[in-house]
Amino acid sequence: MILQNPLKIILKGRRWMNTLLGNDPNILWVDFLANGERLSKPSQRKKLIEKAKRAGITHLVVDAKIPYGHTTYPSKYAYHVSTWSDGSFAMWKNRDFLQELINESKGSGLKIIANMDVFAEGNSHSKDGMVFDRPEWKVQSYNEATSLIATAAENSEDTAIFVNPINPEVIEYETNIIREIVSHYDLDGIVLDRCRYPNIYGDFSDRSRVAFEKHIGETIERWPFDIFELNEGTKGIKYGKHFPKWTEWRALNIKNFVKSARGLVKSIKPDIAFCIYVGSWYPLYYNEGVNWGSITYQPDIEWVSEQYHHSGYAEELDFIMTGCYYPEVTIKEAEKNQRPAPWYSVEGAMNMSLEAINASIPVVGSLYLKDFKENPEQFKKAIRMCKEKSKGVMLFDVVYLDEYKWWEELTEELRKQKI
Repeated sequence: MILQNPLKIILKGRRWMNTLLGNDPNILWVDFLANGERLSKPSQRKKLIEKAKRAGITHLVVDAKIPYGHTTYPSKYAYHVSTWSDGSFAMWKNRDFLQELINESKGSGLKIIANMDVFAEGNSHSKDGMVFDRPEWKVQSYNEATSLIATAAENSEDTAIFVNPINPEVIEYETNIIREIVSHYDLDGIVLDRCRYPNIYGDFSDRSRVAFEKHIGETIERWPFDIFELNEGTKGIKYGKHFPKWTEWRALNIKNFVKSARGLVKSIKPDIAFCIYVGSWYPLYYNEGVNWGSITYQPDIEWVSEQYHHSGYAEELDFIMTGCYYPEVTIKEAEKNQRPAPWYSVEGAMNMSLEAINASIPVVGSLYLKDFKENPEQFKKAIRMCKEKSKGVMLFDVVYLDEYKWWEELTEELRKQKI
């Protein structure tokens, strides 16, 4: 359901494309966990910049804060990646990954966007992370059984531990890190990732109960069953009477943080872009407690409250990257493979993204290269689909270009797009 025509916001989005992103952005993500050891060598950083520039890449997303809370630069607040317990990144001691890539890119024409993983603050496997110093920050799960369920993410085995996004100490901590990144580095943009709840099972702490009861103006009689109940023998849930307002409230919590973060970024450096990465699976994103759509978009879905559209945060962003993480490129391919819905394809995911954003800001379709392993033609086809449907393409991650030896394929495809 479209609620209004956001003409003013459309024009704003176009201005951003013409200034920061240009008309044809090709964005390459540089994940620290996958590339940190290799890129500790100057020769490898130089090769990355040269290959990216030759291929037609216009922007690099460089990790400033990884999914487990550590920063890749020396922070006053967070642990540095070199302190990881098993010594995996000891080669970065007294070094600054973000600054070294910024330095390497100077003169190349490549723009740098710093990535910050927001509410993930620990690793359940290695026991690294700030959450082990501040256990009271940790998201409290629905019950003991659901605390063992992995976070909702592209990787179902993700070991990230999330913190409660309405805890004032958490908000102050994450805000300080955003301020630190934007103030100290010469950046073209900042992107927030994992700016969400871990999954549908968090947070059910007393803090969240009190705040939610205040939001709806009444006491929950059967906590947490009036939110939802677990279906025995399945992974599904049965919605309770307050579930629609619960999804609205969680999404508003994330929007409030995003709005505050944008204000901070723009107060420091008004001319850098503020954006977010999300998964494109909008009909399922209530799991993460996020409404990344426009305030002008009211989805026709059973769990949506009447006021749900007010929790949309698209208008707080300069652009958004949505992960179209499917091996099927076209809707026809998804149908042939009996996928549950059309948006289980790059094409369908782009359609879903554009519908939810409702022309409020630019959308950049994003690809997970591992989805196309041993199928470079499908990879190139997916790039074409993103660039036809959206304002550009984001590729996650550079490590797969090297592993699959796809630099030439990428170069060939991006050059075709310019003809």
